Amino acid sequence: MKFSSGLCLTMLFAACGGPVAPWPAAPHVSIDLKVSSSASSVPVLGEFELTLDLYHRSDLPVEFAPVVPDGFDGKVLVVEAQEFGGGIWQHAVIKLRPVSAPGKLMIPPFVAKATDGSLSATTPELELEVLSLLADKEKEAALEAPSDPLSMPVRWGFLALLAASLIAGIFLIGWFYRRSRRPPPLPISIPVPPHVRALRELQRLRSAARSSEAEVDAFYVATSDVLRRYLEERFGLHAPERTTEEFLLEVEHAKTLSNTQCRELRSFLDQCDLVKFAALRPDEVVHQATLDAAERFVEDSRADRAFFAKSL
Repeated sequence: MKFSSGLCLTMLFAACGGPVAPWPAAPHVSIDLKVSSSASSVPVLGEFELTLDLYHRSDLPVEFAPVVPDGFDGKVLVVEAQEFGGGIWQHAVIKLRPVSAPGKLMIPPFVAKATDGSLSATTPELELEVLSLLADKEKEAALEAPSDPLSMPVRWGFLALLAASLIAGIFLIGWFYRRSRRPPPLPISIPVPPHVRALRELQRLRSAARSSEAEVDAFYVATSDVLRRYLEERFGLHAPERTTEEFLLEVEHAKTLSNTQCRELRSFLDQCDLVKFAALRPDEVVHQATLDAAERFVEDSRADRAFFAKSL
C-alpha cells in the first residue's frame, strides 16, 4: 500500500509540472544517489542544470547538502523531501554557469551518506566542455557592429549648454582661487602629554589577544614599543632605532632616570626580549605583571610628578 501511494503521489506531482523520480520503482538498496546534466558542452557563462536525486530508507538519517562546484557560479535549489515507495526521495537542482577558461572542466562527484557513517552513495565524475564564443565564426560575426557608428547632428541647444558649462567652470575656478588665497585658520589642538598617551596604550593592551605564540610575541613587541616611545617623547631619547643594550647605555649616560628606574627599565626590556628572541612563553599572570611594571614606570617618571618632587 505504501509503494502504491508513493508512486501515485510521484505521478501526480510530475503531472503538475514537478520533478520526476529517476527510478520506476523504489530501489532495492538502503541509499542511492543519481545525477544528470542538461548539457555536455556550454559556452563560457552559459547556464545549464545538474539534477540530483537521493533515495534512502525512511528510518535511515542521511546527510545531503549539495554545493556549487569550484569553477562555476550558480545556486542550489532543493525540493522538499517526499515519500517514495516506502522510503524518502529528495530532489535537488543546481543551476550553474562555468566561469573558467574554455576547455575540459570536470565536475567532482556528489556524496550522500548516513549520519552514522555506515552507508554512503556517490555519483560519477562528470565532464563538461566549456566553449568559447569566438570559436564559431557565425557567433564571432554576431559580435561585430551591425552598421557604421551613429552620427549625432550638431544642435544649437547642445552648444548653448556647453557654453554655459564652460562659463560656470570658469566662475568656479575663480571662486576656488580666491578662497585658496585666504590665510588658513590656525589649528586648535591640545597636545597630549607623553605619559597620558602611554597609559592609554597600555590599558588597551590589557584586552589584547594572547592565546597563540604569534599573539604573545606581538603583545610583548607592542608593550616594549609603548615604553620606548614614551621615553623618546619624555626625555628626547632615540629609542625605536636602537637595540635594547644601546638604548640602555644611552639612558644611563643621559642620567635622566634614577638608578632604581634604570634597573626597572632594564628588567622590563630584558623580559620583553626573552619572549621576542628566546621563545620564552610566560603565562597570563606574567603578562599582567609586565603591564603593571610598565604602568608603574610611566607613573613614576611622568613630567608633572617629577616637577612636584623637585619643588618639594
